[in-house]
Amino acid sequence: MKKYKRGMVLGKFMPLHNGHKYLIDTAIELSEHVDIFVCSLKSDPIDGRTRFLWMLDSYGDVPNVTIHPVTDENPQTPEEHGNFKEFYDIWTNTVYSRTKDLDVIFTSEDYGDEFAHELGIKHHLVDLRRVTHPVSATMVRNHPYRSWDYIPQPVKPYFKKKVVIMGPESTGKSTLTEKLAKHFNGDTIDEFGREFTDVKPAKQMTKEDFEEIAIIHDANLKDVIKNGEKKMVFIDTEAITTYLFGKLYLGSTFGSKKIAKISHTQEFDLILLCDIDVPWVNDGTRDFPHRREEHFNMIKEYLDNGSIPYVIIKGSYEARFEQAKEEVLKLF
Repeated sequence: MKKYKRGMVLGKFMPLHNGHKYLIDTAIELSEHVDIFVCSLKSDPIDGRTRFLWMLDSYGDVPNVTIHPVTDENPQTPEEHGNFKEFYDIWTNTVYSRTKDLDVIFTSEDYGDEFAHELGIKHHLVDLRRVTHPVSATMVRNHPYRSWDYIPQPVKPYFKKKVVIMGPESTGKSTLTEKLAKHFNGDTIDEFGREFTDVKPAKQMTKEDFEEIAIIHDANLKDVIKNGEKKMVFIDTEAITTYLFGKLYLGSTFGSKKIAKISHTQEFDLILLCDIDVPWVNDGTRDFPHRREEHFNMIKEYLDNGSIPYVIIKGSYEARFEQAKEEVLKLF
């Protein structure tokens, strides 16, 4: 038999970190049922729905846990509200409008005694000095990469930096992607189009082939973003590149709603656009030595028309690598 019948944990979890999980796991261990309240305001720097989904991903399958998204625009401190009793009346109503028969609140905060008293339940204090997990949500928000080991896997994609390398053929995209990933210890996403053309030459490809390339490349990217442990991911091309290659091979009338949808959902922290001021090399899969400038201008125009920020990388391969490193470091 467990120590408590029904416990609760309340917080913003902005973001959820291992200290929060230790608190929640303690509540689950000691209570027959646990209510988790994920509180948010419209003005919060991390969207409340995002935080609710993190919690759902972490505890949604636990049978004796109920997760409540709380979007009430409540005052955050008694001092802010100016009336101690009214402040706790508001929060007591928020809690008991969603659950009943509580007998304990679990916190790692000094305010827990006062709130428990107003709720008419016990307070179970957990690791007030943060000895077990020396981390706070503020620390994670301000310096996520220093706190990386304290961030649960469902939360890491939010903070993971995504760098994509674009450009016409034979501009060093793949090599640059690999070198950056090695230098910064990041994950990589290879250009799936290269794998595809090993089986079917690009000149024989159809609209459906280009769509398949975009879909599989995007799926690979999402998988690494969600499941990869590393702080950064370097991506060799993306959906815009696939779309524009489709135009080069199939003509200016080429279009695809499927690829457009993918490109509109892909977001990157940095786009590096490789210039054409390096020699064209025939590796057996390239077809447009005479259209490199046209292709570069197509990419640049697409990005400019969409107001998508990017940085042009130029010069020798070593110069490109040094410039790219500087741009990546600016992300931090």
